[in-house]
Formats: sequence, C-alpha cells, structure tokens
Amino acid sequence: MNKRLMRSFALGLLVSAALIGASYYVAPPAAPTEAEVKTFLKHHGLVAVAKEEYDRLRSAQSNTAPKASAKQMSQPSVQTVYVYRLVIKKGDAPETFARELEEAGIIQSARTFNDYLEQHGLTRSIRPGVYNVRSDMDYAAIGRLIAKP
Repeated sequence: MNKRLMRSFALGLLVSAALIGASYYVAPPAAPTEAEVKTFLKHHGLVAVAKEEYDRLRSAQSNTAPKASAKQMSQPSVQTVYVYRLVIKKGDAPETFARELEEAGIIQSARTFNDYLEQHGLTRSIRPGVYNVRSDMDYAAIGRLIAKP
C-alpha cells in the first residue's frame, strides 16, 4: 500500500466515524416501551399514578400540611441513634457480620441485609477493617461503607 491509499483509507474512516457520531448525538433517544417502564418502576419500588390522582393527593396533602407542621413544632421528636463498632476480618463471611449487626440492633434482618449485598454484587468487594455503623444508616449506606467503591 502506498502513502496516498493509506491516507485515503484513514480519511474515509474519519469521515464515517464523524457521520455516525453526529447522527448518534442529533437523533433523539428512542422512547421506552411500557414493559421497560414497568420493570424500572418495579425495580426501584415506585408506583405510577394518573396526573389527576396525583394532583388530588397533592392538594389533600397541602391542606393538611400546615396542621401537621404546627403539631411537629410543639412536640420535637427524639430519635436515639446507636453506633456499633463493626470489625470485619479477612475471610469473614457476610452472614457473620450481618448477624452481628442484627444482634446489635443496627439492622432489622441479617438475611435481608445479606440478600441486599448479594443483589448489588457487594459480597466479593467487602473490605476487612473496623467500621462505625449507625442505626440510622440504611443498607445502601452500610454497603458503601464496607465495600470497595
């Protein structure tokens, strides 16, 4: 292959890549199907409601909101937060420290927490170490704390 043929080939690749890239960024994304929307809602624990029902619920909430806030102002809520020092040693199974957290009152269920770790692929990325875990943390926060980013 000579120089001119190689340059022509490279220019052709560059032009085709530019055209494909431009069409990708200019074209609007395809609308999700109804099945994809239902799957997304189910996965994230969300519920879809009609706009009329949403507006009705919002107006009902705004009518009761001032009363609720006045009641909350008069009675401050006190929540006790427990802190537990979790020690994870190299080779510890997630079931072990999940049970430990349940016994300490940090999480509601060791099984549910272990299922959460498995579903989100965190069981293999748990780091050994010492962690301060609070009772007001959810499973996601604890998972971020003890697993590699």
